[in-house]
Amino acid sequence: MTRRTTRRGFLKLTGAAAVGATVSTSAASATKGKHAVRYASYNVTDLSTDQVQTPGDEQAAAAARVIQEANPDVLLLNELTNNVQQGEHTERTNIEAFVENYLSVPQADHLEGIDYPHTLQPASNTGVLPETAYDFNKNGDAGDRPGDAYGFGLYPGHYAFAVASKHPIDEDAIRSFQTFEWADMPNNLIPFKGEDGVDTDGLYLTEAEAEVYRLSSKTHIDVPLEVPGGTVHGLFAHPTPPVFDGPNNFNGRWNHDEVRFFADYVAGADYIYDDSGRTGGLDTDASYVLMGDMNAGPGDEPLDPATKYFIENDAFETRRLPTSPSGARNGTPHATANFGDGGSHVDWVLPSPDLSLRGSSVVWPNAGKRGLGDAVRTASDHRLVWADVAVKPGR
Repeated sequence: MTRRTTRRGFLKLTGAAAVGATVSTSAASATKGKHAVRYASYNVTDLSTDQVQTPGDEQAAAAARVIQEANPDVLLLNELTNNVQQGEHTERTNIEAFVENYLSVPQADHLEGIDYPHTLQPASNTGVLPETAYDFNKNGDAGDRPGDAYGFGLYPGHYAFAVASKHPIDEDAIRSFQTFEWADMPNNLIPFKGEDGVDTDGLYLTEAEAEVYRLSSKTHIDVPLEVPGGTVHGLFAHPTPPVFDGPNNFNGRWNHDEVRFFADYVAGADYIYDDSGRTGGLDTDASYVLMGDMNAGPGDEPLDPATKYFIENDAFETRRLPTSPSGARNGTPHATANFGDGGSHVDWVLPSPDLSLRGSSVVWPNAGKRGLGDAVRTASDHRLVWADVAVKPGR
């Protein structure tokens, strides 16, 4: 497969300029190698405040078991409710509670608890309504959740994500893009009312709606991590699923542009602005690892953003993608979610090409492996995916 462009050259293809080998699944005993950091992305499927704020929840315990098997240094949890946005003002954030109640407690005799001293729970667009009511979902009632929120959610912070890290986070250098507006992406795919081919029986935006509609269905965020060898930027996102829409493929177009955003960001696109007002993309010499449930897999038609922005983009290391025993048995070795024929490849951990990829895997064992198979099925319909990545000497 042809790898077609450089980081800067990638902008010309998107139009923005105009405006390790796989290793075993059970990772507790795996050797990462000197200075390697294990990055993991895991969609825990709607883990709620009630579940994580107290011990004893079956799904939360199963998810913790899966995480302890992999023992990641940097963990992204998709679909963990943001309890602060939700209005559940407990003493701890949900990610802090999950670490204390579940991850720090061994979930099997052969496992050890994991302490994550650094956590981050960014604000999400899910369930957040604009100040002025809009009928985004075109059902005749403006300002109703979940369909008229910036991102699908029954309440603010629903389906949010959080980060847990063994390594320090440079909090002063974090860049979030929660409020970046979709219309400000050059050559975006917004279906506008009145355009050729836009069906008024489907979903679309009016000109007024496009003036406020945000690109990120949750948030896109750049989190600098102080790891052995230097700084690596964790690029975290969870784009909307490209389904549940109608003849205009609204969510498919939205997903495409959400996936595209970080490809433009690492290429240094100057149209980008963050929530503080700072403009421009990532510095050319920065190292990064992109992580998240992107709701996009190679070959997904009709837009196929994963192939366009990941596989065929040399800004990301995709020549050795993680696999699993169960995925291979089902004929889809790279699958990270248990839906579709044989599974779907939608969850990603992608390092920049200047980093050293030491190994990777998807935690999806064949049945019966020390009870791990049961925990995997109980925890989520997604599978944890991880990669061991090291900063090369001299960076």
